[in-house]
Amino acid sequence: MNISDLAELLSLHHSTVSKAISSLESEGFVLKEKKGNHVFVRRSDSLHAQSLVDILNEFPMLPLSKLLTPSSLHVISVLEPPRSITEVSEITGLDRSTVSAAISRLAKYGIVIKANSKFLLSSRQTLFENFVDNYFKYKTNMNLRAVSQNGMLIWQRGPEFLFKAENLNTDFGSDLKNKIHPTAISIFPNYGFDVITDMKYYFFRKKSPCEEEFFIHTILIDPYSPIYNSYALALVPRLGSKNLLKYAIYYDIEAHVRNLLEYIDKKEKRSDFVLPWNEYQELLESLV
Repeated sequence: MNISDLAELLSLHHSTVSKAISSLESEGFVLKEKKGNHVFVRRSDSLHAQSLVDILNEFPMLPLSKLLTPSSLHVISVLEPPRSITEVSEITGLDRSTVSAAISRLAKYGIVIKANSKFLLSSRQTLFENFVDNYFKYKTNMNLRAVSQNGMLIWQRGPEFLFKAENLNTDFGSDLKNKIHPTAISIFPNYGFDVITDMKYYFFRKKSPCEEEFFIHTILIDPYSPIYNSYALALVPRLGSKNLLKYAIYYDIEAHVRNLLEYIDKKEKRSDFVLPWNEYQELLESLV
């Protein structure tokens, strides 16, 4: 349908519809095509666009403009496993009051439920889960292509993602540039370690990663690799942090990190994702 016909159908001003269409196009929900003097619009075939249609068809009376805000979508993306408001706030970087308000709105319509003092997405609301998952995958792919031609995704949750790239593009805006932070082995020189690699590692998020996350991100490069696990463990004495398990829980790798810390304590290889202790010591010496 062209924009003029759409404006007439909705009884809205042409400029109002045009502005809404531009916003939807930037988010991947619609596609525009110019034919002669008219601009025609059609719904995108993307998964998140179809997921939104499913929600609109199933819940036509829900106030989606209030429920599907950026903060609400971010909150929904981290509610697996169940989280407290404090945990959601620390994971997302959103103010506690913002998280609380978003959860209250979502709980009012049964999208989020409370169990054992924590909040989770209702099992009856898979449409919302699918939409949030598909939407953030789309946004991640768009942002990754914008910042690097050869970027490779390593880990993603909600709007945040870990990626590696040989080089970053030079023509993306400051809004994206402010969200790109070196992490994992790319920050090892700051701790006196030297790792030879052609790849650089970055975390995409508004808030800069903390030291504990440098440790976690190094593991996430390849949790089954004895080398990357050893690199991560090399940071432990330099960090002196007692919050490693806390952040391991936030990234859903608590059991893995516990095993790594036990390996450091016992100095004994008990799994395939760590080196024999003498080889680990040799690796540490080679890093310094």
